[in-house]
Amino acid sequence: MTSSLDQYPQRDGLYRVMPDGIAVHNRYQDQIVFLDALSSEVWLRADGKTTLRDIARDIAGWNRQPLDVVYKTVAMLLTILNSEGVMYPQDRPVEVPYHLAYPQEDQDVDRMYASLSAAGWLDD
Repeated sequence: MTSSLDQYPQRDGLYRVMPDGIAVHNRYQDQIVFLDALSSEVWLRADGKTTLRDIARDIAGWNRQPLDVVYKTVAMLLTILNSEGVMYPQDRPVEVPYHLAYPQEDQDVDRMYASLSAAGWLDD
């Protein structure tokens, strides 16, 4: 069994960068989830190509925190964000679709709608 630290977390939700964190749209429950500073860091780094372990190492170095504590914290955050419907783990690296790769305010609207449609997020 793969440790959650060796998985590749991927964002799942349109998001906006706010002054105090990230606001993510949970499309399954049609609600906004507000992320605190640490959750926002994990969210922004969850590009589908970087392991949770590498994300934790970077955050630990940046915050000068013990690595074992950060490992446990980010593993719990992945579980919580997965249960919130805004992030999920992958066993292999994947390319995130356009609409998940950038904050909503930085996206080209036509390209965003095309990506949403291709991913099955929109009703025809």
